Amino acid sequence: EEPTFGPRPNLVVIMTDQHNLRTLGCYREYFKAMNQTEQGFVWGPDNIVETPYLDRLAADGALFTNFHTTSPLCTPNRASFVSGLYPAFTGADRNHRAMTDDIVTFAQILKEQGDYDTGYFGKWHLNGQLRPGWGDESDFFDFGFNEIKYLFNQGHWKWLEELGNGKMKQYD
Repeated sequence: EEPTFGPRPNLVVIMTDQHNLRTLGCYREYFKAMNQTEQGFVWGPDNIVETPYLDRLAADGALFTNFHTTSPLCTPNRASFVSGLYPAFTGADRNHRAMTDDIVTFAQILKEQGDYDTGYFGKWHLNGQLRPGWGDESDFFDFGFNEIKYLFNQGHWKWLEELGNGKMKQYD
């Protein structure tokens, strides 16, 4: 069944780091459809992770099959992705550099021209902080996002628990 949208579609962008596309079932299916089944099982047919929820999002949305980063580093790549600019023009041309606060992002454009509510959740890396740590809205430029939440700067593999009172318990 074809999804139906209201006057405008919802947009959900999921960006991961250090993530091989073959770990998602939707890409294994893509390789099968392209008669390249072996590409989807480079670690062997018994070495897979089932990803039904991400696969459903891909089936109802867009699956990128020719997507390249502008930088192998996290901060410059994220700055480029949200702004559409090469890293050298964002102020965040290497890790631990803040993106210039006057950079226009896709969130700002969606908010101003498409009347979208926008949010950014998770790993951030755009404020130039050197130390790993949890942040809140007072620590970060919003770059056009209406809501920013669960921001961890300069770190990976974190777990958090929402306590229900607006507070979070963080685990390293």
